[in-house]
Amino acid sequence: MTVIGATRNARPATRLTYASLRRHAPDGIRVLVADNGSTDGTLEDLRRLEWLTVVSLDERRRRAREEAAQARRTLEKLRRDLDALVAECPPGQRSVLDGLRTDVEIVVPDDEELCRHATALDWLAPQVDTPYFLLLDSDVEFLSPGWLEDLVALADAEGLAAVGEFEPGRFPCRDRLATYLLLLRTDVFRALGVPFRPLLRFGDPREEERWYARARHHVLDPSAFDGFPSAAFYDTAAVLFEHLQREGLPWRPFPSAVAAKFRHLGQMSWSADAHDDYVGVELLREHVRAAGEYAGARLRDHYGGGPPGRPPV
Repeated sequence: MTVIGATRNARPATRLTYASLRRHAPDGIRVLVADNGSTDGTLEDLRRLEWLTVVSLDERRRRAREEAAQARRTLEKLRRDLDALVAECPPGQRSVLDGLRTDVEIVVPDDEELCRHATALDWLAPQVDTPYFLLLDSDVEFLSPGWLEDLVALADAEGLAAVGEFEPGRFPCRDRLATYLLLLRTDVFRALGVPFRPLLRFGDPREEERWYARARHHVLDPSAFDGFPSAAFYDTAAVLFEHLQREGLPWRPFPSAVAAKFRHLGQMSWSADAHDDYVGVELLREHVRAAGEYAGARLRDHYGGGPPGRPPV
């Protein structure tokens, strides 16, 4: 089993997530965590954990530059090969090969892109080499053992492609399986070939043109989509869920017995109508504060309050 996750500046919650994972998950799981540029000590905490692999933003920047350089070399070789073929062709046939020429620019992702949660997941997922993998946000507390074994047993028994919590969409957001804790079957995920990263689509090309003419990205403001009835926003993993449904691939929600074995801190402080406001900035700040206070108290009371390692039994 492989667990992949990403975090940024959520130190108390991140510490609680991985301390409780260590206590209540079986030995031998592989854990990959991308830090998206934390400045609050989260990265240093994660680096103390010998049982997981943490990849810093600096490391991902370096690898992105290396991959871009390799892609440029490959593209240049293809262009030289095409030039050689064109030179060998009779004059009357050269126009056919000339039509294959295209201007391609290899761009290194900037920090804004690299720091996106979904971008980190898309970077980690290809490194999975186990039959299943688990998406894990940095705001989950595991309360008792057996939850992971139960999820895998259910997926095996019913041939499931995914096990997670269904999150219904509200215009313009589409339905998805929530990514705070989501079990996926690796071979199905790769066969679908879709990324985790969000996507904004328009059914009306005139609306799409007007949207981008405003030079605005998706924002947490429902009025942003007034006048764009054909807009469809796919949050992290929503495109994946759409493809699961389109292909008729089976999935299940968490069984109640499994759901009782963990707590999602993201559910702790949302108001009843939070999603009507697309989670406004002030509400988000209040949630982060409340979740951080809760995590700090749990760490002190149940995990010794020290750096996250294997907590005391």
